[in-house]
Amino acid sequence: MPRVLVFICVLLAAATLLADEPEFCISGTVLNDSTGEPLRRAAVTIPQSAALTDAAGAFRFCHLPAGAYYAHAEKPGFAPTGLRVALGPSREDLILRPRPLGIVTGKVVDAAGEPLRSVLVQVLAIRVLEGRRKVRVDGAAVTDDRGEYRLAGLAAGRYFLRAAGWADGGPSDADSEEAFAPVYYGGAAELAAASAITVEAGRDPRADFSVSLRGGNRIRGVLAGFSPLLPAKIELLGADEEPSGAPVVMDAATGAFHIDSVAPGSYILRATQGNAVSRGELPLQVTAGMKALTVPLAGAITLKGMVRLAAASGEVPPQAPNCAIKLSPASPWISGDDPLEGDTEPSGEFAIEAVLPGRYRIAMDCAGGYISAARMGETDLLASGEVTIAPSTPPPPIEALLASDGGTVDVTASSEGDAGPAWVLLLPASGSDLHTRLARLSAKLTFSGVAPGDYQAYGWTGAAEAFEYANAGVRQAWAARAVSVHIGERDRQSVALKIAPGEAP
Repeated sequence: MPRVLVFICVLLAAATLLADEPEFCISGTVLNDSTGEPLRRAAVTIPQSAALTDAAGAFRFCHLPAGAYYAHAEKPGFAPTGLRVALGPSREDLILRPRPLGIVTGKVVDAAGEPLRSVLVQVLAIRVLEGRRKVRVDGAAVTDDRGEYRLAGLAAGRYFLRAAGWADGGPSDADSEEAFAPVYYGGAAELAAASAITVEAGRDPRADFSVSLRGGNRIRGVLAGFSPLLPAKIELLGADEEPSGAPVVMDAATGAFHIDSVAPGSYILRATQGNAVSRGELPLQVTAGMKALTVPLAGAITLKGMVRLAAASGEVPPQAPNCAIKLSPASPWISGDDPLEGDTEPSGEFAIEAVLPGRYRIAMDCAGGYISAARMGETDLLASGEVTIAPSTPPPPIEALLASDGGTVDVTASSEGDAGPAWVLLLPASGSDLHTRLARLSAKLTFSGVAPGDYQAYGWTGAAEAFEYANAGVRQAWAARAVSVHIGERDRQSVALKIAPGEAP
């Protein structure tokens, strides 16, 4: 038989087999999660295709082979949503429910009730990372000539709002000499005293501000050690490293800059160039008639250290330290700087590169043991958990001891029904971050290599971020659910936790 004829026969046979494979359909409806009404012209996608829903919110995909699919729905003004689908047989009953996004509107006026335009209003979201509150700017809007602003596209949740300053220097040249200190919704000058606003599906809250204008000041200066080949960012930080809303104008060729309409007060001027290349900080007392500043930029450094094995008695220590070291920015404001990490070598040495000047929290997670002592120069890291990298001065190395005489804690948990994802925390009475242990919980959990001492054990459902355990006030509110446990050297203890379902983060 000629080769061409054989090839044709093979193709026909393959086509016949493919034609015999069953095909299925995915269809359903997209509904407004808040009202239950059909959503017209919502975009629904599966990996192979896309379609818009009709007037009844319906969609349909057919001629699909059996397999796993993900149906995704989105529409402007709604949070995207989706479902995983196992196809074979067909699925004709999918219901996708995008949740409406919220809108916050409001007005900014001065002390006399006059509307202010060109005011920057920011929406701030709170996260909890490693037991500590972190603040992130989630969005911003600028007031119009009536003093009105509109913040759209907000997912349901609790937010803080701040009238941060002028946008782009102020409403006009004539007004640019006026300034105001940032004000939070509710009238507070600090985030700790601010009132939160709750965004819910189908409800659009309003938040108005009143600010007190005063004489503004101009900050002028130049970055020393500036390179025109690298991008630069200049930030004016207030108390607790809170970023101000003052806009910065910089000459990208020379590194000269100025900041207009700055309210009097104490600030930190921070300049960062490149991706972790150099940084400079300068404390400022802003007053009228300030002289031009020079902000020296210092390059990133490599933080070095050594983890040694503590002397063991009656037990063979690990052959070599196996530790993961992490530096996280200590500021409560999320600025975009990512955590820096490094691992120990077989010798116990470690190095963390590209560390810019600033404050950091340190974590050391070691297999087979716990950190019994840790210092960086005169700083006791077990007590503070924080390191400061000064500009232009090489920091002393970190020196740590790894002990292998830790205890073991077996945790069992009971819940009423399906509690969902859950977490267990061992919080030492010493308050040391290096001895705090957090892990995901299933039916049973074992912590090994626990530093001897007294602990409080907590369990909760939902996200790991649900518990701001570094906050004494929050710990007090959670005190009723804590279980006390004492761990001795090479001790083994059991802890039983009852975890109630449905506890929201």
